[in-house]
Amino acid sequence: MLPITSFLSCTEPIDQFECFSTRQKHHAKTYVTGLVAASNKTVQGISNIVLLAKSERALNKFLTEYDWDEDQLNRERLALLQQADDTRWSSEGVVIIDDTFTHKTGKKIPHAGKYYDHGIHTTSGDRTSSTHSTPTRKPPTTRLSPLQENNKRRVELAIELVDELIEIGVRRDTYLFDMFYSTEEFVTHLEEYGKEWVSAVKSDTRVSYGGDRIRVDALSQRIDTVPRTVNGDIYHIWTQKRDVGRLGEVKLLITEKESSDEDEEPSVKYIVSDKIDAPASHLIELYAMRWRVETFFRDTKQDLGFGDCKLRHAAGASADWHLLMLAYSLLKSGAAHSTLGTILGHASSLRNDVKRSFRESVQNLLSWALTSPYRSIDELLHQIDGMFV
Repeated sequence: MLPITSFLSCTEPIDQFECFSTRQKHHAKTYVTGLVAASNKTVQGISNIVLLAKSERALNKFLTEYDWDEDQLNRERLALLQQADDTRWSSEGVVIIDDTFTHKTGKKIPHAGKYYDHGIHTTSGDRTSSTHSTPTRKPPTTRLSPLQENNKRRVELAIELVDELIEIGVRRDTYLFDMFYSTEEFVTHLEEYGKEWVSAVKSDTRVSYGGDRIRVDALSQRIDTVPRTVNGDIYHIWTQKRDVGRLGEVKLLITEKESSDEDEEPSVKYIVSDKIDAPASHLIELYAMRWRVETFFRDTKQDLGFGDCKLRHAAGASADWHLLMLAYSLLKSGAAHSTLGTILGHASSLRNDVKRSFRESVQNLLSWALTSPYRSIDELLHQIDGMFV
């Protein structure tokens, strides 16, 4: 990895942030530049590769000891996103509630613990988790916290996120989430705010049908579905207003997507919503948008080092997460303000924005090496050698 000689241009808005002092702005730009362009995104890795870093110790103190307001940073980050049409909120968007696991090792890592991972159906290793909410691909707020096995803490965090979204003025009318949040407590909380929601429920959820309370997967064996094309895909659909679980009377949609692969298992979903009058195709399209948060988690893990933080200080872990969110938003905001970036910004992955920033860091290095008569090839090689110490 070549040394990074200048802060990335996407970090320029940090100079206007009031949550940081002048010295703190320098550290924030160092850290964000490292999260975007460095290959090793730990404090040590960033301090080694970003030549403007004061020192590893100074960067560590910025994360664990400096007094800067994370909530104010979040508000200023959100205000920045409102300045471009591509990242501005609108009432037509959605909020996605979800959580993710990141693998950690070491008993002293904040929030680390052993949790059941429903994605791989096992409990193993030290894990930390983050509950996250995001309107489409422009995340407004998050919580970094351990989850409890009984699912209660997961729902409590989701309720806190909804309260914060309302407080900061996110104008979204529809919330999307998966089956782990489909609880009476959570949907009631949303409806008290006048929000609509779309979710999935587990196959063993009870539903009223024919005077009985039966499992929803048993109901799917009794009904006749109708084929319908949605966005080029064929779904076999059945929908009615039913009393489902403890959610009360909601619209229930049972849908099976056709696949051209004969070996692929049928994809059956049990979707519920308080949008009683919404067409089935609309609910399918909405629920499909929930996977955008999975793209966000993948991008932040692969490209911005989410999970690479090795700080043993809880405040440092929280600061790292807020700065990672800032890096993500600055990349998206920078893309929205450029002609090329407008095209890249619509890509499903963050990878194009990261590639653009890496190209910029290489350009800055070459400029740094060529524009000063006092710098030689030997000095440049010396800087490169320093990265391997």
